[in-house]
Amino acid sequence: MAHASPEWLANSQIAGRFDDITLLHSGSRFQIYDAHETSANRRVVIKLPGDHSATWLHDVLRHEGRVLATIGSHPNIVTLYQHLELDDGRPALLLERCTGTLADALAAGETMSVQQTVSVGIKLAGALDTMHNAGYLHCDVRPGNVLVTEWGEPALSGFDESERIDAELGMAPMHVTTTHTAPELLQGEAPTTRSDVYGLASTLYELLAGRAAFSEYAGESPAAMVVRVLSGTVKPYFAPDVPLEVSDLLTWAMAADPADRPPGPSWLAEELRRIERDQNWPRTRMLTG
Repeated sequence: MAHASPEWLANSQIAGRFDDITLLHSGSRFQIYDAHETSANRRVVIKLPGDHSATWLHDVLRHEGRVLATIGSHPNIVTLYQHLELDDGRPALLLERCTGTLADALAAGETMSVQQTVSVGIKLAGALDTMHNAGYLHCDVRPGNVLVTEWGEPALSGFDESERIDAELGMAPMHVTTTHTAPELLQGEAPTTRSDVYGLASTLYELLAGRAAFSEYAGESPAAMVVRVLSGTVKPYFAPDVPLEVSDLLTWAMAADPADRPPGPSWLAEELRRIERDQNWPRTRMLTG
């Protein structure tokens, strides 16, 4: 991390509104800053396009802001505080500050118990169900898009890839291909609620196993990984502390054919709740936050 004095700080809408600004991430698409909002006396995140001239990125971020505004408040969805328009024409999102992502925790070697993983699955399924009821599909559920709040709770983020449920058939999203992308999206098909079920199950699988069901090999091309996903079958994850029902449920939810998966996240959540009750597990926080 590096302290920054961004040029947009002098913007007329936000001049004097923030201090103690730190650049958290500068990627090919977005810049993300941690800042102190003086009037509210709180830490926030500011997300804006990294390229002034890439108007398509402006549209992507505006889309993400509209989706979050439509969904509204949910305890397991990152909170949108405000959608800003900067003087240079770029949009900016003022978001809830979190401590990191599940991908960060996995990379640091942090472990998650099966009880915690099931609890996370129930909460994220609820977030996805709320999103679907608002008319949107996420299309990019993966550990890197699950934030950890300051209270140690999971918060779904990364809505720049989301699509309308009622979008024209055949209009597949321009998504980022990852090891958690549903096979039908890799084939260019339109997403459905079952696509998000796959992404959620794949994320939970990695939390349990410490690796993705279809892990990328060193030096492997993206095309080779895609071929393995399309032609392969998910191997159930077995471990002494993982009930067979959990392993079978995740394998079912990651079936290559969407028709063979649970129809939606609420179905997956009900199965996870039943397992939680049968195992008599206490409700638990996800991480220490």
